[in-house]
Amino acid sequence: MNEYFKDVYLRGFISACISIFVPLFIWGNTIAHLPYFINKIEMANTSLGFFFMLFSAIQIIFSQFAGRIIIPKIGSKNTLSLGILIFSIFPIILIFSQNSFHFILASIPCGFGVGLFYTTCTAVTGIAERETGKILQPLWGGFLSFGFLCGAIFSSIWQYYNIDTSYLFFLLSLFGILGFFLIRIYAFPKNKDNINKSEKFKLPEVKILIFGIYLFIFYASVGIVGDWSAVWFEKELKTTVFLATLAVVSWGCGESLGRFSGSFLIKLINEKFVGGYLGLIGCIIFFISILTFNPYIILIGIFIIGICSSNFYPVVIRYALRQTKQNINTTAANLSTLAMGGFLIGPALVGFSADYFGLTFNVQLLCFIWFINTALFLVTVRNQ
Repeated sequence: MNEYFKDVYLRGFISACISIFVPLFIWGNTIAHLPYFINKIEMANTSLGFFFMLFSAIQIIFSQFAGRIIIPKIGSKNTLSLGILIFSIFPIILIFSQNSFHFILASIPCGFGVGLFYTTCTAVTGIAERETGKILQPLWGGFLSFGFLCGAIFSSIWQYYNIDTSYLFFLLSLFGILGFFLIRIYAFPKNKDNINKSEKFKLPEVKILIFGIYLFIFYASVGIVGDWSAVWFEKELKTTVFLATLAVVSWGCGESLGRFSGSFLIKLINEKFVGGYLGLIGCIIFFISILTFNPYIILIGIFIIGICSSNFYPVVIRYALRQTKQNINTTAANLSTLAMGGFLIGPALVGFSADYFGLTFNVQLLCFIWFINTALFLVTVRNQ
């Protein structure tokens, strides 16, 4: 572990892990508290869908600016710092929300911040992989999932003891500021911040576009489980708020376990199995669990799909970064943009369709969509 603190590129990788863990800890608390906010301001599913849509739209715009202009101009260290500082405003706006409009406004700093640090984290991790020869994308994804998991668990404990939610979201904002100072310590020094020059806006390479489409569909489908599971459990499965929070915890546990073991599994087996075939197995098991309409069995199903789908994103990123002819931050920006485009469409559409078809139908549908998407990815990389 000491090498991670001594090697300049691995220290930069630590800054990427901090940059994703801290916001996802805040996001995990937010998702677990969605039933609270929905009840507090009597918010409709369509308003929540619009929140996700606006957040994703802003994130898409600033991920492109970050990858092509901002990172080359001010460096990855400053971009990560700025992103997490802006994101830290998000919990404060949420807790002061008095209606759906105020709640939706919180998506602005949220999307702005994520657009800056998400692309930058992907680029920094890619550079660290290239310079050290280590498999780091799954590990970085592990910190993403672990942050979400820790946030969900922390939120569960907070709700279990019925502590005022206002205090929690003030603490979350302070936690974001702490992340800012940690990034300043560990990020690449200026002489090692070898991010390539700015590039003009142009369409991604065809092969990168194909990988980006797979990520688009992934975020449009599987992301629904992470973002809507708490609301689904409380509204349609008629569980308690605490059990609804456990749905988020189950998802985070599965993803964290899968991604932290991702590097080991890739070395032990291969990328195709870890990123693809495992996901196909998880989809089948999750779909069967939904058919039982038993919330406890579905919790197990969510945990399993979390494990099995966890390494799809990092494996696709690894395939793409190895094949690109563009510079690494531009490719990272293109992939992030396409991925978050799926997040723009998928969870947002659920907000509108849930009123007509129900959340259960949407979760069942995502199993089929994700199964087909993973199978197509495996066809694309069959000879690689």
